[in-house]
Parts: sequence; structure tokens; C-alpha cells
Amino acid sequence: MKRVMNAVFYGLILALLALVVEAKKKDDNPNAPPKRLKIETTYTPPSCNRKARKSKTGDRLKVNYSGTFWKDQDTIIDSNHKSRKPYEFNVGLGNVIAGWDRGLTKMCVGEKRVLTIPAHQTNQAEPLVYSVELVGIDTAPAVKSTKK
Repeated sequence: MKRVMNAVFYGLILALLALVVEAKKKDDNPNAPPKRLKIETTYTPPSCNRKARKSKTGDRLKVNYSGTFWKDQDTIIDSNHKSRKPYEFNVGLGNVIAGWDRGLTKMCVGEKRVLTIPAHQTNQAEPLVYSVELVGIDTAPAVKSTKK
């Protein structure tokens, strides 16, 4: 009886592991829309070390950015490059899309990231991809967004 119980137990464990592996494969499918925020650091300046000033909730950030739809990353849908003026906002307070609030903290000035943002963390009905460079951090008083 004990052997049968052990066999059933280990059989259930193996079945659960197989389910976990299958779920992981679905998440890793490059053709499937992202379900979680992906933060890829594409450049870290030499001055960005453990002691360097990093962005945190409430900081006023200055960034240069360009954004595309996840499905069509060849067509820029949003950018501040033509204005040649950094976009400024307070991070972590709901002034920008949730993917930016989460993806642009703990950055050093000069650092570059690519954010692949799932639809539920954007203001669109589909995922977005943003290339962002942090060009400045101010500790100006935080301004809470009145937008919902």
C-alpha cells in the first residue's frame, strides 16, 4: 500500500512539473504578446555603480524616448526626439503609463533601457516597446497626477 501511495504521489509531482514547464514555454514564446513587463538595460554608464544616484519614486525624471507597438517595431508611434527637449515627469506617481512607473526606477543618469510593456500596463489596447534614456534626475516636489 505504501508503494502505491508513493507512486501516486510522485506521479502527481511529475504531472505538476510538466504543467509548469509547459506554462513556462508559453511565456517564452517570442510570438506571443508579453504578459509581464520586460526591462532590458542596453547601456550602463561607467559612473553607474553602487554609490551612484539612482531614480526612485517621486523623483522628477528627464528622459529621451521613442515608442512602437510591439507588433510593429519599425514604426515609431511616440517620441520626443524631434522636439530635442527631454520629457519630464515624476516617476512612480501615476503621471505616466504603469510600465514606465515600474520600468524607470533604479536608473542612473545616462543609462538606457528598452521596456517591453504588456497591454494592461499601457494606455493602449496592445503591448508597447519603448527605448528610453535617462538624461536627468531632480528631487523636485512630487506632482501627483489627476488623470485616471
